[in-house]
Amino acid sequence: MIRTKFMAMAVVTFSLFASMGVTAFAIDHRAAQSAGAPRSDAVLNDRVETLLRTDIGLAGSRFRISTHAGVVTLAGDVPDKHSLARAMDLAGSVKGVREVHNALEVEFPK
Repeated sequence: MIRTKFMAMAVVTFSLFASMGVTAFAIDHRAAQSAGAPRSDAVLNDRVETLLRTDIGLAGSRFRISTHAGVVTLAGDVPDKHSLARAMDLAGSVKGVREVHNALEVEFPK
């Protein structure tokens, strides 16, 4: 029984750290690739989408992301207010994003 609980905890911990590493790699790797290059809306859109979809804290969220002139609009559903704030913060942290508009809705469990 204890061994089963320990293994479950180890799997959860590993998954958490792996997803954080993937998210950090996606941000750093893309920034290093295009340093000095002009940031088009498509590139910004891809960066924001990759960041939000790989973040474990936003699991269960459904996003629609659009970008125009460096302004990112997030739409879709998130499970709670904390996820909404996290999505807005993460999108705003992407280099080249000038502004983030919120069109997200909190979808309460049914």
